[in-house]
Amino acid sequence: MNNYLLLVLLTLSLQVNAQRLSGIFQPSDAEYEYAEDLEWDEFVAQHEAFASQQYRLINVETTGVGDDRRYWGIFTQSTQQDTLVRTFGWADFVRAKRAMAAEGYLLTTVQGYSINEADAHFIGVWRREDTPHKIWKLDSEESLRQKTDEMAAQQYYIKDVEVLLTPSGAPSFLALYHYHPIPVRNYVFISQDEKSFTNDLWQRFQSKIRLVDYEQYNANTGSYFLGVYQPGSYEYQIVRNLDRSSFNGRWEQLERENLKLIAWEIRS
Repeated sequence: MNNYLLLVLLTLSLQVNAQRLSGIFQPSDAEYEYAEDLEWDEFVAQHEAFASQQYRLINVETTGVGDDRRYWGIFTQSTQQDTLVRTFGWADFVRAKRAMAAEGYLLTTVQGYSINEADAHFIGVWRREDTPHKIWKLDSEESLRQKTDEMAAQQYYIKDVEVLLTPSGAPSFLALYHYHPIPVRNYVFISQDEKSFTNDLWQRFQSKIRLVDYEQYNANTGSYFLGVYQPGSYEYQIVRNLDRSSFNGRWEQLERENLKLIAWEIRS
């Protein structure tokens, strides 16, 4: 084995070992498929392959630096088709969102990543459903809390949050809200203290409030834990901050208990 190939294999091994994964597992009779650690063209091809088998993309994650990235996805069996779009700026993403909404499509998940301090790319997944919805790009934890309260007063409830960090660690929050005619309040909780976050998670579980989205990130102001919650009484499991090998082992165990991975958070 030549030195160059050995270096490449060592680099890939270190990248895999450096990954930290978290996941939310729920009971489900639906079938799920997963795309892991793919380049963009590979991810698009896998999305098309799963779509031909009637699977819909429900969660997108990305790891990497700048435009050198890998992509991860969760797909669930569904007769509804989806549309995957990547744009090369926020203004383009907003135009895509408005165009899709005008055609009767609902934005179901969003992802973003920084190229440099000024530029970012954005990914959205839409399915055909004429539900009013809004997407906001917010610049602080407090503005996310305030916008969530403001939207709830208009019966728009938070569904998904993605944290977009610049190379210097300045955060933005991509917050997706769906309208619901019956008030069913969703919640967002952010803490810099892991123990406080865990205690809040347990208290909400006791009150039949379930975690549906999780973010852990290191900003230039410190480390944060973020959760999106909605009412629910089902059993579920949260797996947090494991290396890839340990996460996969826990995943296999929970699959045997009929708990399916429905959301994940991947850091590298």
